[in-house]
Amino acid sequence: MPVISIGTWEYNASTAEAVVRQALKTGFNHVDTAYGYHNQAGVARGLAGTDRSKYFLTTKILPVPNTTAYALTTTMLEDDIKELNVEYVDLMLLHGPNPEQNCSATQEQWRAIEDFQKAGKAKAIGVSNFCLSSFECIKKTQKVVPAVNQIKFHVGMGPDPLKLVTYGHANGIVTQAYSPLGDGTMELINGTLVSGIGKEFEVSGASISLRWIIDNNVTLTTKTTKEKHMVEDLAIFDFKLGADDMSKLNKATTPAGVPSWGCKSAASAFLV
Repeated sequence: MPVISIGTWEYNASTAEAVVRQALKTGFNHVDTAYGYHNQAGVARGLAGTDRSKYFLTTKILPVPNTTAYALTTTMLEDDIKELNVEYVDLMLLHGPNPEQNCSATQEQWRAIEDFQKAGKAKAIGVSNFCLSSFECIKKTQKVVPAVNQIKFHVGMGPDPLKLVTYGHANGIVTQAYSPLGDGTMELINGTLVSGIGKEFEVSGASISLRWIIDNNVTLTTKTTKEKHMVEDLAIFDFKLGADDMSKLNKATTPAGVPSWGCKSAASAFLV
């Protein structure tokens, strides 16, 4: 899986199409979308004409609350393929744990995703917004360990929020960051801490924020409509943060955040 992807959250279909086209032209080879983004037709148009072997495609299906979880999940999985106009995706994610904290529904969704992979329609499968109890839930019935857990992760949250990064490393699960620059704040773009460190490397504060994620052995999905920022995002592999800078960034406590809307604390638990 390419370490960095271009995200399409909150974009309508036409914007998603333009972003994907520009990202591929700029050098991105990993595109991230989701059933719940309602823009996959646009993503498909953006990918059209590009050799399928030249890009990595990630999408997601929504968590569902009821007893028909397997059937609903199977329908969404097939809809993803149709909307994206591909025969397979490289990575299919369950977008979150069951919204009613019902373990059996999440287990059924994971079973459907496993069957989807077995049918050759997903090269790899994973999850998003999972906490430790979410993993313990599906572990009881899973045949395939999730390859990825995509969570909110950025400077200010510490290097191991809710022990999820440590858990991933211990269990062979790649952690991927969304909202790598926080939500609705400029602190991780031009704030004093990241901008100060950026001057050492002659890069922007945003580049420092993104590089911190990479140097914590976490992959990421970023988001922009501007070619200039796409180029800047891909350039984070041209430098590496030193121990002192990493220590300062690791200790930062703002902007705050939790890694998942599905697990507000380490005590989050499922009802079986």
